[in-house]
Amino acid sequence: MRFDTLRLDHIGIRVTDLAIAEAFYAKLGFLRDPEEYAPEAKACGLVHPTGLRIHLIYNGVPAEVGNVLLDAPIKRPGYTHAAFIVESMDELVAWLAREEIEITEGPVTMGHGRRSVCFIRDPDRNVLEFNEILAH
Repeated sequence: MRFDTLRLDHIGIRVTDLAIAEAFYAKLGFLRDPEEYAPEAKACGLVHPTGLRIHLIYNGVPAEVGNVLLDAPIKRPGYTHAAFIVESMDELVAWLAREEIEITEGPVTMGHGRRSVCFIRDPDRNVLEFNEILAH
């Protein structure tokens, strides 16, 4: 098996309330794909105009504090965040301020100067990373 054409199909994000999560991700341009809505599996697929897909898995139980993978003192294995590329960090930061979405870290330069990065949290404290690619 060769993985020469490997691409990402979607990112699964566990949430506690579908309506709240869907409204949040709609602000980022993700809209429900009726073909990917599966209430029996508690899964709702969203698609972005760029073709990027996320699946909201809406069977989460609220954490007592923060994000169980990142904020707890004992670090458990698991996916910690999704990283998205944006054209302009300055425009993103201004938009986040207008939407009253808190930046939890950044913007900072990472990857030996390759990217400007900032992090936010969704309503369930799942981490989203945004990158402006500065140099290839």
